[in-house]
Amino acid sequence: MQSRWFDFGGDTIIKSDQHIRLTSERASQQGWLWSRVPLTATNWETHPSGWQIEVEFKIHGHGHLYGDGMAMWLTKQRATPGPVFGSTDKFEGLGIFFDTYKNNRPGVHFPYVMAMLGDGKTEYDQNNDGKANDLGGCSAQNIRGVEHPTKARLTYFQDSHLRLDLQYKEPAEWTKCFELQKISIPTVAYLGFSAHTGELSDNHDIIRVETKNIYNVNPSSPKPGGDRASDAAGAKKESKNMKGKPFDPNQAQSHEGGGGGGGGGWSGFFFKVLLFVVVAGGAYVGFTIWRSRGSRF
Repeated sequence: MQSRWFDFGGDTIIKSDQHIRLTSERASQQGWLWSRVPLTATNWETHPSGWQIEVEFKIHGHGHLYGDGMAMWLTKQRATPGPVFGSTDKFEGLGIFFDTYKNNRPGVHFPYVMAMLGDGKTEYDQNNDGKANDLGGCSAQNIRGVEHPTKARLTYFQDSHLRLDLQYKEPAEWTKCFELQKISIPTVAYLGFSAHTGELSDNHDIIRVETKNIYNVNPSSPKPGGDRASDAAGAKKESKNMKGKPFDPNQAQSHEGGGGGGGGGWSGFFFKVLLFVVVAGGAYVGFTIWRSRGSRF
């Protein structure tokens, strides 16, 4: 099976009508799913902009002992298997780890979700469950084995905000996991997912992935909107208002599709103008013909 947008490998199994299973409930497996094209936001150089990724996933199995977990990646590298939840170590970019097995991290309840920003040189702190690399995280004890959908929503504005929200307690109920300031992710990064099992195992399923451009809005004037947004370009004035204030992903304006920031609005405007000219011209011609015919009788 092939996809136009994604590659997969390792022990990944595709069930097109259900899910993409990165690992099955078997020992010593690893699997991955990577985008073929990088995720980019429009107008990086001229406007503060960003994107939002929402993924529905499911971690489940039959045993009371399970592991090891899965990861979401936004990195310069892609499709390189390795020891960090099934992907390569010393990566450059962002890794979000859904760690379901506790090795050695006192005081932290597992499953634990955390972010690591790799510089291409630093190793993941495997022995201490990423303690040395943890930029922000949260315990999510009911993220595994629940019947209702579990989701993660990652929101990023260039060099400004990075926020992760999780949906696992109740359907349609989002819980903030962490929010980081002044975070920079490579402007060209591939989106990937990977998982790994050792002696313990679990099913790690990807059910749905949605990416969008997002427009930055002034958080001091909330606007109604959906739970999800996308990549895009926000105005410089609005980005200044964002400094030093908490970011609410529900106040970001979304723009469907992966095209340029404002092209759709201008093309729609010109189409309406053209349509008006055609209709008005047709009406005038029709009126002229009717009048000329009327003058003959």
